[in-house]
Amino acid sequence: MAGPGRVLDGQLLGVLALLAALAALAWWRGGSELVGSGLSGGLALLWRFGLLIVVSFLAAGLADALLPHEWIRATLGREAGLRGVLLGTLAGAVTPAGPFVSMPLAAVLIRSGAAVGPVVAFVTGWSLLALHRLVAWEAPILGWRFAVLRWGVCLVLPVLAGLAASALARAFVRS
Repeated sequence: MAGPGRVLDGQLLGVLALLAALAALAWWRGGSELVGSGLSGGLALLWRFGLLIVVSFLAAGLADALLPHEWIRATLGREAGLRGVLLGTLAGAVTPAGPFVSMPLAAVLIRSGAAVGPVVAFVTGWSLLALHRLVAWEAPILGWRFAVLRWGVCLVLPVLAGLAASALARAFVRS
């Protein structure tokens, strides 16, 4: 998680520009009724997920305070190599939550000194190998045979992504 910084930054300005463009398009296609409908839908999403996002970021802040940064640097830092990438992959696979938890946790890892490779492996492992999703969604809906085959095929991808990210990060540092 980035430290305290400017609230009005390029990312916020970009999203505000996108909001303005979408509102203009909605106005052009349906007038104030369509704009109002779209904004109401957005407020409903904010109401539904806003508290979850706030709680997730508070939990990430506590995790940041509780995790020993020295251990993170030693285990997932630049010198961790393949072991760090494998640990990042495993941690991603067993993280039992959606992006409201996994993304702030990835930010905590970065802030605590984890290198790019293990964090890429974590996010990719969470995206492709999440065990909670395999058991709760994929296997019951798609069947165990397909779910396990897909999971097995994807098993190596977070490791490859983490190693590639590590190599790219080293190349950019040398440049």
